[in-house]
Amino acid sequence: MTITKYLRQALLGLAISLFATIAFAAPKVSLDIIAEKDVVEVNDKGEQITRRVETSDTLPGDILFYTIRYNNSGDESARSVQLDNPIPTGTTYIDNSAWGDNADISFSIDGGKSFKKPANLTYQITREGKQENRQAIPEQYNAIRWVISEIPAGSKGTTGFSVIVQ
Repeated sequence: MTITKYLRQALLGLAISLFATIAFAAPKVSLDIIAEKDVVEVNDKGEQITRRVETSDTLPGDILFYTIRYNNSGDESARSVQLDNPIPTGTTYIDNSAWGDNADISFSIDGGKSFKKPANLTYQITREGKQENRQAIPEQYNAIRWVISEIPAGSKGTTGFSVIVQ
């Protein structure tokens, strides 16, 4: 096949892709994630006020609040949207801190290869030559999955979780 034929096939494929995008409605979901922490300040009346501020600087013991914002700017609903997010290295997930608008939440202890509800999240150890199942604890979680059943066209939502810096 000549270079011209490859080019023609590529252009034809591109034209079909563009036509499909233009001719048919489609969801278009975008994501944005922010990390925040609480900062305590004293106002001019001597009162302590806690503000949540975006941060990139952390110290051991800091609690970070991650918020994932999603937006469907397409002209069709997005269905069964799956958002996977690792627990950042050097942090520990805070139990019961994951949340999400209309989301089914599950966790992973194997780096995101599989996700399960906490009650079903187990692992095996060998003790005295026998295999034992153990219940995973939140400190072992290393990824979170949110499955959102539907994000209507033109709508937004949020999910999030908290961690403590080690």
